[in-house]
Amino acid sequence: MNGCKRVLSIILISVILTGCSQRSSEIMLIESEPSMKQEHMFLSVYGYQADVRNLIAIEKILNQFMEQNPDIIVTYEGVKGIDYWKALERRAEANVLDDVFMVDHDRVMDMADKGRLADLSSLSTIENYQDRMKEQFIREDGSVYFLPICISLYGLYINYSLLEAHGQKVPENWSDFMEVCNYFAAKGITPVIANNYASLRKLIAAKSLYSVYQQDTAAAIKEFNREPAKLANTLRPGIEMVEEMIDRKWIDCAEVLETEQTSDDLQLFVDGNRPFMVTGGWAAARVQDMEPDFSYGVHPFPILDKGSVLVVEGNTCISVNAGSEHLEEVMRLIECITQPDSIWEYCDSQSSYTPLQDDRMPADRTILPAAECFECGRIVIGSDFRLDLPLDASLSEITRQMLKGMPADKAVARLNQLLTQ
Repeated sequence: MNGCKRVLSIILISVILTGCSQRSSEIMLIESEPSMKQEHMFLSVYGYQADVRNLIAIEKILNQFMEQNPDIIVTYEGVKGIDYWKALERRAEANVLDDVFMVDHDRVMDMADKGRLADLSSLSTIENYQDRMKEQFIREDGSVYFLPICISLYGLYINYSLLEAHGQKVPENWSDFMEVCNYFAAKGITPVIANNYASLRKLIAAKSLYSVYQQDTAAAIKEFNREPAKLANTLRPGIEMVEEMIDRKWIDCAEVLETEQTSDDLQLFVDGNRPFMVTGGWAAARVQDMEPDFSYGVHPFPILDKGSVLVVEGNTCISVNAGSEHLEEVMRLIECITQPDSIWEYCDSQSSYTPLQDDRMPADRTILPAAECFECGRIVIGSDFRLDLPLDASLSEITRQMLKGMPADKAVARLNQLLTQ
């Protein structure tokens, strides 16, 4: 390795994250032991805590960059769950951002407006992205403040074995889904597992925005940006659907409020007593590692009158600290991370689709039922970066309130308030 032997190590430490709940949160570090004979530049990457498959992919990408740049050491720090976003916000306010970090829709809006994100538009790898992804990250003035590393899907995990044991069929539309859910609810089995982070807001988007993504989406989003009340009203069908799910006892409100994403929800599903789970496709590999003793697959949401719809979005989005002391070297790192083979390495580890002009599909067979919707365009983008409104945070707030008893009409009114603040 050009005279510089590197040993990557993974360290899990337990810390108290100040400024949020006083509870322990796992932090993962990938770091290296540089040779003492050579001075090195250190770059830092801050992101989500990864599982084993993701970790191997991340290590491989960072190792490749360090082999090409023997004078640079790259460290990766990963924090679990919602604690990541709390810590990122604190680092931004304290002006101690890492060189590279992961962002989402709402944080990109805030941090770009405050000048904290470097413009990535000069990167050569941008030309490799699909047009529908370029629409997400290339602004009207040509600037680029983030790049997605994968296209994640959100869908319905279905326990085939449990459905078969009860003589129920895999639902393909809203009528089917209603029939199966009502059957299990009548048996005293809460049919749908949901988490306290994104499950319900993705269902709302799927139900409400499908027609928007079958027409001139860009024009519709511009109209929403001008008149947020129109977006709130457009989302009413999905909000009313969630209210119906609550009223019909398809979900357990107290359970959902406490169920952490890609953790508690997976354990509930793997226990094998519930037919459905709403979460991201990236969890499929983790479910597999938990060795469930039943057959299952990941499907699009069967919530349309005629058919199903898949929620997708550019995910694992990375940005660069505009205040980095090593911007030139960081840009080289981003070029490496966004090379086709690097992207694919990560996507396959995440059971996610590639955002590039590439026809490779993930090896994970459990997400195949969702592939048809993706390929034929029966999709909704759950967090559309063209939207200049804090939709994710606003939907999260109203779904929490609905789980505590807020009716749909008040939820729509509250959503309108949140979007126009």
